[in-house]
Order: sequence, then structure tokens, then C-alpha cells
Amino acid sequence: MPYCQHCGGEVDQLPAVAAAETVSAEVEIEKIRAEKEIAIARITARQDRDWNETHLEVATIEAEAEVAAAEATAEVIGEVLAADDEPAEEPDAEPVIVADVPEAEPDLAPPVAESHESTPPKKSGWGFS
Repeated sequence: MPYCQHCGGEVDQLPAVAAAETVSAEVEIEKIRAEKEIAIARITARQDRDWNETHLEVATIEAEAEVAAAEATAEVIGEVLAADDEPAEEPDAEPVIVADVPEAEPDLAPPVAESHESTPPKKSGWGFS
């Protein structure tokens, strides 16, 4: 059962003014909700745009770094190849030739065992037997 806005008593039917106020309040609530959704959509779009710009900048920086690394690698490889193409300088001194040294025959005899006097192990005071 509805209540009167002015006196708070129960009424069978709301007056036309009260019904219009209720509809007007509902319309205002829906307007506020719509404005909220629009604001959220704008914020989300701005975040997406900023996210895309940031990732574009990161991708650009990474690509530039990869190009710089590739150029540096190419320079080093070019220097190495250029150094390989240059003739090696011949030393002025003549090389030393080592005479053939005969290989020693391996000793096939078993090793001689050294004799040691065996002493019985000392007993500890712990009582192990």
C-alpha cells in the first residue's frame, strides 16, 4: 500500500502529482546511470588509447635497439673478415726444428710392493669390539 509523501498516511492511490514525481525521479536516476556509463566508456577509451601509444613507443624503441645491435654485429663481423683477408706477417727468425726423440718403451713389469711392518690397530676406549 502506498504512503502519502506529505502526511505519511496510507492511501489507496497516489495522487497524480506524486506519481509524476516518482516517474521524474526514476527518469533522473536513469539519466545519472547513462551519464555514468558514458563517463566510464570515455575513461576506458582513453586508457586504451594510452595503452596503445605506450606499446607503440616500446615497440619502436625495441626495434631501434635491435637495428643498432645488428649494425654493431655486422661491423664486428666485417672487421674480423677484413683481418682474415690480410696476409699474415712472416716472422724474421727461422723456425726451430726439434730432432726426433725416440719413444721410451713402456715398463711392463708389475710395480714392486714396498714392505711395511704391519701393526695391529689401536683399540679405542669406547668399548667397541
